[in-house]
Amino acid sequence: MHLCYSKQKNTSLRYIAEDNPKTGTGIRRYWLMTIEALYKTMKENMKQKRQNCFYELMPSSRCTHSDVDACKTMLKHFGTRAYLDIEFKEPCDWKEYELSAMEPEDVGEKISSMFHKFLCKKFECECELLVTKSHRENKKSWHVVAKIMKGGIEHLFADSLAVLTVINEWFESDNLHLFKYVESGKEKNAIDQSVYFTHKLFRIYGNQKYSLNSGPLLWDFYFPKSSKKKPPFEDLLVLQSYQGRMKFQTLSSESCLVKKRKNTSTKGTGKKRIKMYTHTHLALEQFFFGLPIWKNIKEELSKKIDEIDFDYLQFKNIHTVYIPLRSKRCPFNNGSNGGYHSSNHSYLYIFLNTGRCFWFCQDEDCKGKKRSVDFSLTLQMQMRAIYQRKKKINIYI
Repeated sequence: MHLCYSKQKNTSLRYIAEDNPKTGTGIRRYWLMTIEALYKTMKENMKQKRQNCFYELMPSSRCTHSDVDACKTMLKHFGTRAYLDIEFKEPCDWKEYELSAMEPEDVGEKISSMFHKFLCKKFECECELLVTKSHRENKKSWHVVAKIMKGGIEHLFADSLAVLTVINEWFESDNLHLFKYVESGKEKNAIDQSVYFTHKLFRIYGNQKYSLNSGPLLWDFYFPKSSKKKPPFEDLLVLQSYQGRMKFQTLSSESCLVKKRKNTSTKGTGKKRIKMYTHTHLALEQFFFGLPIWKNIKEELSKKIDEIDFDYLQFKNIHTVYIPLRSKRCPFNNGSNGGYHSSNHSYLYIFLNTGRCFWFCQDEDCKGKKRSVDFSLTLQMQMRAIYQRKKKINIYI
């Protein structure tokens, strides 16, 4: 998809994902579409009584695809509105009595009101929220898209990670723990913070999740409340053209993993630590330690993950490093103890040839799922370059 976009000269194209009718939500199909083509396709599907299951796929300033120019180019033409994904099961085991006493249908409006107040105060702006809903029997769900106006001109954010910066600030400054609840022994928040990560999807108005009883996203209300008719289809999208609009200078979030770090004790045990480098050949250790970027790799990971200890790393092969983490913190914050599991450690795999790092969780609830830990773009390119060089090697037997 990135490569196809780079070959096109049409700046109105955008990334669109679709649940695949052959595989459901597991493996999706990806398209490059204009708004007009998307709307026409949806209308045709409705005539043919086919489900519309389309999502916006957000371009990212932290894209790690080999053709990174695709996202860079798209972000020159499109900005991102602030948005929210709100959902919880019904009945819901809220942690706060105030929420337990509230009608479930009012929770979406309560969150919208707090979000609206925060945006107006932070950006000294006029703001209108466009709220859609997708309720079903045992679940409440809202999508909120914000139109932020300053001096009569709408302002957009650079990308979804810039929106994440704003959302993180909102969580730090407001009483959003109010919306925490417990589900299957896990603590969650009705406001989903994962929808801003690199290349995440956001369901489009009028669309549903394939084969699930979710129903399509329907128009709900404006906030502040207004009696005017619902907005046009294009106005309900998160990604918007910069034509006639301006951009906020909010910086994109450096990390989509660490929301709030915990201090860990640095008190020693009095015992001398034994380094546990494990490898099948001494040459591997010499290779990695001899890389000029090895220090930079360790520095970036240390900033993102407090619990990392490089004394326990293992060299698997010429381009793969394994690091078991001594903490029980979950990369998805699924642990019941403030994001920490009661058992099982997580671990990292660094793939230097692709410039990628993944954080895996071994807990039975997470089932070995992984999350990407993004290196800076400069470091990614340096890592890949090491394995793309052609060198003459003499072998003596």
